[in-house]
Amino acid sequence: MNRWIMAAAFAVLGSSSALADTTVRWLHITSVPEELALLEGAARTYESMNPGVTIETQFLENEAFKAKLTTLLQSPDAPDIFFSWGGGVLTEQAAAGVLRPIEDVVSQQTKDAIGTAGISAFSRDGHLYGIARDVGEVVLWYNKALFEKAGVDAASMSDWDGFVAGIEKFKAAGITPIAIGGKDKWPAHFWWAKMVVRLAGEEAFDKAASGEASFTDAPFVAAAQYLYDLGQIQPFQQGFEAATYNDASGMFGDGNAAMHLMGDWDYTVMKDSSADKKGFPDEDLGILPFPTVPGGLGDPTDTLGGLSGWLFSKNASDEAVKFMEWYNTDVALQQKFAEGAYYIPIAAGAADTMENPFKKQVAENINKAHWHALFFDQALGPDVGGVFNDMSAELAAGTISAEDAAAELQAAAEDAR
Repeated sequence: MNRWIMAAAFAVLGSSSALADTTVRWLHITSVPEELALLEGAARTYESMNPGVTIETQFLENEAFKAKLTTLLQSPDAPDIFFSWGGGVLTEQAAAGVLRPIEDVVSQQTKDAIGTAGISAFSRDGHLYGIARDVGEVVLWYNKALFEKAGVDAASMSDWDGFVAGIEKFKAAGITPIAIGGKDKWPAHFWWAKMVVRLAGEEAFDKAASGEASFTDAPFVAAAQYLYDLGQIQPFQQGFEAATYNDASGMFGDGNAAMHLMGDWDYTVMKDSSADKKGFPDEDLGILPFPTVPGGLGDPTDTLGGLSGWLFSKNASDEAVKFMEWYNTDVALQQKFAEGAYYIPIAAGAADTMENPFKKQVAENINKAHWHALFFDQALGPDVGGVFNDMSAELAAGTISAEDAAAELQAAAEDAR
């Protein structure tokens, strides 16, 4: 704690004087109790170093956050700081004028600590609107004990045919192959998105997203067909269409499903969402490479995930920016989040002490990636991304064809232009 407080004091003394009697409203989506305790502790530490500054933390659950943020940003009660996955959503927020540019407030030291990728991800049209916090990857988590029980060799799941064969073995053994939160829809989008990453690759995706090509082109339809076909062999839990992300995460954490395609953050959520809040032992947990598919144009190293951080609403104070500079770049503080395996901090040096082997693997995957694709529902913006989520859920449930899903996505993309 001494090192943390000393770092805080150094950061504050090195900045302009704190504005007296300033309240900073900070909207987050953190729900894991231990991670939340770190977040709240950081706010109190900053307050102790800056008399007259109050950090007012506000929480919204993931889905409520997405549903309410647009309205909140247009209200007098808009948060000063709020969480962001970047991408097309950030682009639309900047264009709507609800964000504050911060490039003239943020120090060069902070920019250097965040790095080129972090600055680029939160910049639009020459303005910096946010401070990057972390990088993450969507991975195929698996339960080694259930694999052994069903007689499935993890190595045999490396290609699609082997993956499907393994699913049939799980079903024969009475084990649910895959947990998924169909109700929230965005968990289903990972399956279509991962297939697009495999089959289409970066260039084709960028062209379709920009309008130079179409989402009805062959690789996107083929990717959708894989998800449709997967759903037809019924690999998901009974009633998955009504299950939330936390339901599916808890099911996997309780050892009641063999696999869960989810972000690296699920390491803590699967435990916290399990019945005993502990989940199954780490020695039974593993990460499978997403299976390869024939004819794919994507690079085998390509990953899907996020680069998350914090944005500032248009009326945010300088003090809000200064607080977030300290919060995101104080190495001692961010190392606490890394050591707890809550996320992989982007700030230079913050992830160096990370011991969690799963987070280390994710960091290595992203470092080696030819293309780290941003979550498609974020990369495509809220309107087109929302349709991508909707169509993914319908494909998994078998209620729409691959061709029709691609056509709906293309129509949404054309409407948004």
